[in-house]
Amino acid sequence: MGTEITEPLLLDSKDTVKTVDSTEIIPEWKDQITIRGLVVSAVLGVLFCIITHKLNLTVGIIPSLNVAAGLLGFFFVKSWTGFLSRLGFSVSPFTKQENTVIQTCVVACYGLAFSGGFGSYLIALDEKTYKLIGKDYPGNRAEDVMNPGLGRLWSWIISLHIPVVQPQQC
Repeated sequence: MGTEITEPLLLDSKDTVKTVDSTEIIPEWKDQITIRGLVVSAVLGVLFCIITHKLNLTVGIIPSLNVAAGLLGFFFVKSWTGFLSRLGFSVSPFTKQENTVIQTCVVACYGLAFSGGFGSYLIALDEKTYKLIGKDYPGNRAEDVMNPGLGRLWSWIISLHIPVVQPQQC
């Protein structure tokens, strides 16, 4: 009829299955940021920005892609180190910390692509859109036109991510 439970459901702290390896050395933060990690981050960042723009323009909703960023970062660096090892090069081992740096960089890249407004309101502020809508359309004003340029877009991105300090109330 029913299944009898013969083992404890919760383990005591002395009976833990997974033990922490106390000999594992965590590299300093300077050693966690590597050239190969930055190259993989840049490649995946561009790829994820394209995916984010496509989803933002078609669907309007962006799923959390951080797991995909972590898995692809792991795959690329493991492939990179394996390939170079087979060629006879001495490569430093791939660490969990390096994978975390890659994942963080990729998520920051596609986060900027989404929160920067490049798939929504910024593309509607140029002069071509103003003319297509028509000058007589209510709310379509010439003073709202902003033709995007590289300098203007960079300053927009930077201004989005500067923390705003609120004055304290006395």
